[in-house]
Amino acid sequence: MGPIIISATEAASNADILQGTRLQTVPAGGVLTFELQANNATVGDNFTVSVQMPNGDTPLNNVLVPGCNPALEGVIDERQNLTVSFPIMQGGHCVFSCSETGTTRLTWRVTYTPA
Repeated sequence: MGPIIISATEAASNADILQGTRLQTVPAGGVLTFELQANNATVGDNFTVSVQMPNGDTPLNNVLVPGCNPALEGVIDERQNLTVSFPIMQGGHCVFSCSETGTTRLTWRVTYTPA
């Protein structure tokens, strides 16, 4: 089995982004890598994200997502984005959620890499 990569842009808060995707349940032990970029990261216009692992750990809890040039909506710029990786066990459901303030957009990519 090879990697699984999913991505999208969120325009509103979402309590369980991975629900209904190929990564709703992890097919085997491995690593989940999250790449996150918002259009803006100001007090009144931003996205925060949280990740809860299947065992209940919350390595990300309402973390502000870095902003980029608003003209580059949908671009994940590796010089500015937030990238984090977490090990995950087979069959687990990782809850990835986002909360919007204002009218910004969140672009995300999640990559599952088998162990």
